[in-house]
Amino acid sequence: MTNEPLSRPIVPPAREGHRRKFGENDKRRIVEEAAQPGANLSAVARRYGIAARVLFRWKQELAPPVFVSVQVTDADTILSSADR
Repeated sequence: MTNEPLSRPIVPPAREGHRRKFGENDKRRIVEEAAQPGANLSAVARRYGIAARVLFRWKQELAPPVFVSVQVTDADTILSSADR
């Protein structure tokens, strides 16, 4: 038995010809570990036996959407104010 914390995700061993399935909580914890200051994303991926590109994809999938406020103005208004 190891002294590693139990909060780490349990990673099922890879079996030839079968894909491993990670739960949302495990994915989130792995992505959070990779996001820690000084963490190396590729090293974290290797630790859990996944490809770095998979971890990049999880990071994108789990990121909240970003919304930007846009104000549309009339081009004639902008041009007439520049003439003043």
